[in-house]
Amino acid sequence: MVSIYFLMLLVMFNHNVRVSMSISTVNIAAILDLNTASGRAAKWSLHLALNHLNGTMNDSRLNLTIQESGGDVGNVLQVFRSEAVAILVQDPKILKFMAPIAEAVDVPILSLSGTASGSRSSVSSTVPSKFDDMKAIAAMVAYFQWKEVIVLYEDEEFWLSGVNALSEALEQQGGKKIYQAAALSSQADQVRKTLQELTNTSCVRAFIVYTSVDVALNMFLIAHKLNMITEGYAWVVTDSIASSVNSLNSSSLNTMQGIVGVKRLLTPQSTELREKLKLDSSDDGVNRIGIQAYTSLKLVANAISSLISQNKTVAYNEEIPDTDFPASLKVLTGGKLLIQKINSFKSDAEIHDYEIINVVGEKSYRKIGLWKNEKGRLQSIRKETDKLGAIIWPPGDTAQTPNGYRRILVGKIVGNFSEFIGRFSGFTNDTFEAAVKALPYNLPFVYEAFDKGNSTLSTYDAFVTELIDRKRFDAVVGDSTILWNRSKYVDFSQPYSQTGLVMMVPITRVGGKAGIFLRPFTAGLWAVSGAFFVFTAFLVWLMEHHDNEEFSGKITQQIITSLTLSVSAFVFAYKEDVKSAMGKGIVATWLFIALILNNSYTAHLTSILTVEKLAPALTNMNSLTTSKIKVGYMNNSFARDYLMHDLNIPKERLVPLNSPQDYVEKLMSGEVGAIVDENPYVQIVKSLYPCAKIAVVDRGFFDTGGLGFFFRKGSPFLADISEAVLNISEQHNVVESIRSKWFGQRTSCPEFDSGVESNTSAISPAHLWTLFVFTASVYAITALIHIGRKLHQRRDRGRVRSDYNIYGWDHAQSSDEEGGEKGEKKNKKKGRLKEKIPGGNKKEGKENVQGWKKEELLDKVKQKLPGNHKNEEEKYYSE
Repeated sequence: MVSIYFLMLLVMFNHNVRVSMSISTVNIAAILDLNTASGRAAKWSLHLALNHLNGTMNDSRLNLTIQESGGDVGNVLQVFRSEAVAILVQDPKILKFMAPIAEAVDVPILSLSGTASGSRSSVSSTVPSKFDDMKAIAAMVAYFQWKEVIVLYEDEEFWLSGVNALSEALEQQGGKKIYQAAALSSQADQVRKTLQELTNTSCVRAFIVYTSVDVALNMFLIAHKLNMITEGYAWVVTDSIASSVNSLNSSSLNTMQGIVGVKRLLTPQSTELREKLKLDSSDDGVNRIGIQAYTSLKLVANAISSLISQNKTVAYNEEIPDTDFPASLKVLTGGKLLIQKINSFKSDAEIHDYEIINVVGEKSYRKIGLWKNEKGRLQSIRKETDKLGAIIWPPGDTAQTPNGYRRILVGKIVGNFSEFIGRFSGFTNDTFEAAVKALPYNLPFVYEAFDKGNSTLSTYDAFVTELIDRKRFDAVVGDSTILWNRSKYVDFSQPYSQTGLVMMVPITRVGGKAGIFLRPFTAGLWAVSGAFFVFTAFLVWLMEHHDNEEFSGKITQQIITSLTLSVSAFVFAYKEDVKSAMGKGIVATWLFIALILNNSYTAHLTSILTVEKLAPALTNMNSLTTSKIKVGYMNNSFARDYLMHDLNIPKERLVPLNSPQDYVEKLMSGEVGAIVDENPYVQIVKSLYPCAKIAVVDRGFFDTGGLGFFFRKGSPFLADISEAVLNISEQHNVVESIRSKWFGQRTSCPEFDSGVESNTSAISPAHLWTLFVFTASVYAITALIHIGRKLHQRRDRGRVRSDYNIYGWDHAQSSDEEGGEKGEKKNKKKGRLKEKIPGGNKKEGKENVQGWKKEELLDKVKQKLPGNHKNEEEKYYSE
């Protein structure tokens, strides 16, 4: 719907005039603001273009009507009286007003300042796309490593479309973004209010100004009074402002010292046209409007000539547009065809580059680099490098590139351990400052000590509240533990120190124990050694009891002899005579084992007996639950909640501690029986008091994420600080220099170290498994060989006995012949044996009997066997 004022004016334009393209006159209208230099330059260029073009259009002539806007949109409607088939518009505001009307009646409009986003199909322009401006701006943002920017623009659709284009261009530059877009008006009070709000509520200090020159000058004047054109601020202006810097007076330039801008360069064709039009204004923006006016009129003339040559007609008729407009408004038949023809003739072949300027001094600016549209990157003026020239930043006397943010406020927790973080310095402070120095850009910051006041929360949790609710701090530097419940509210950097809960307890001297001689070996090793002891005795008996009289006799005597040999061999004092080769091999192997076991046992037992041991009173945190001792913890630490809620230790048994000295005194006096704290703090206590009789136990019982720096959710500095922390953590010399500065060289107490019981365990089978595997293999192979030989001997003996049976030595047959005379023959045999035993010596008699039996049997065998069996009978008796 149009305004009532607009509807009243339309009544004035009720014409029934038909205009044909074949007639000699073609009406063109231009709406210019002749009160500006740009408007006057456009008027000059249009008249020159009219003279040049009318001589080239055959039988047709262009008739130009210039309507002065004068800032009043009502006057622009007069262009419809001229029956213009095309309208040229200078002011974006007029363009916005005229666009829907022109689209309703199909009249083409050409903008001399560029088209607005989402503009009507009837609007065209020869001005290069504003997206090129924004790509150059985005490249600068990436070059200066700014993560976020604030855009200041005029509250009009034309300027808002440029903000959208900038947002797209920034996204293409690695995820850079617009932190906030603020619209500016021409009212000074409103501009002041907007700038003050941005300063107070935002930490971003990089501004992109995308407005007209007049609005920009007013804004810079106010910003200068608000001390926003000072160190730490960065200002970048677009081509709409940078192109007019040459024409500004010294007073205006004084408020813009140190700003950077992008200025579109004229193409060779535009430069030639400027000379042709004799445009010599010091304001490049003015010259550019004149060039655009000439180019636009030429574009319309070419489109009309093309339609005439094709016998096409464009004319006003009585058709009423299908809109809410009154019937007095007529449609331009063929207007859409003319619009299509204009767009087809419009050439985008010309690629516009930009130069980067820096406003310094009271006269003009310096050229510091270029942005090449074809390559999409910045480069120096000499085109040798990708770096811009030296830039002077606000207030016009500093070369330090702003980081795009104000000086961040870093809250600092003054901890109980000044070595870690004190009021002015500490390990944490130095680590944070080293990380900031490792950043690729400058990050100014200031510390502010935090006092939680009357808060019932711990200092660390209260700090989290400050970050979330009040947004008082940008970051927190302290010995802050990375915990899951805190990560829901704040972001953490990479940990700069690994940590976890450990327990510190007093140590006592260990007196002698009755079973101390068993401690060198584990129960497993004692069992394995005993098994080999018994197995060795068995193998020796197995190989010796047939042929060695010392291993014969009653079964109990054989067991005692075998076990005695194992024991005496273990102490290298055995006297038993081992005759077989395999038995000697078993004994030799057992001696080798005994040597190893003896030496290991002696060394370990000597260590136990010669050093007076110290042992911790408690060995694990779980014992705190069942005991009644009091437990200390660092004041304000999360360890208190862990002890109460996870280990179920009553609050009455918990004692807060405040310093390393407090730790040692409370432990030594017995006021607390144990202290549960994070490992870094415990190590500080150990380094400060190396001879204190305290021990650290149960390491790794509860691991945390380590110590890190707190940041607000979504902080732009988090990723860079984390990367810097990782960087310095890999530089061993940097880490050690900071550590040694605050914790000193690692010291120890010789007297204490020599007496502290280590965690070295007794010798177990795992330490000697190769020895036992080797010994078992030797024993098994030896036993198998021995058993195989015995089986072979038994088989040979059975074959000889079979031969004896063939030749009459069958025992069963002799029994049959004996018959009833069995008793008598037996008595006679005994009598003969007694006669052969001399002197009644039983032993000697036994040997004589055995000899007699052998000789008698041999004679009988010789009588029975043929000659070829003599070897068999000798073999039998030899066995």
